[in-house]
Amino acid sequence: MNIIKLSLFLCFFTLILSGQTSLNKISIDISNNALLIYETDKEEAILLSRQALVADPSNAYAWAVAGNILRKNQQFKEAENFFKKSLELNPLLKEGLYWGAENNISLDKLDEANQKLKILINSCSGCNESVMLKLSIDNKKEQTNSNDVSTKDKLDEKQQ
Repeated sequence: MNIIKLSLFLCFFTLILSGQTSLNKISIDISNNALLIYETDKEEAILLSRQALVADPSNAYAWAVAGNILRKNQQFKEAENFFKKSLELNPLLKEGLYWGAENNISLDKLDEANQKLKILINSCSGCNESVMLKLSIDNKKEQTNSNDVSTKDKLDEKQQ
């Protein structure tokens, strides 16, 4: 009798795990489709990214994609919450780190972007994302420094 119960439990457990794997794959596929159609249909991309989260709310990649679509749509504050959730689920997900740091740059949060860059370098040194992110951070720093110099020059002119 115990063997039958154990067998049923194992079958049920296996079905649950295989179902979760299927939902995860569906969520990833929906997320990838959302990224593909973003340039041609932003509204549909946002809807698809939300559907990916419904399919599997524990999918860190789906959270990162949804955040990236919001980021591309200039909704930086809302996107930040999606990147946080993505990195809570998988702190080493390169898409979550890269897109989240790009979002931090847009929000002028360079310290947070640098923290994500360090994690990205440690988890996939030499990957394209870490190189591109370093360039983005450096460009933002240059812009900030040149704006600071322009502002200082204008103030000096007014004082004279």
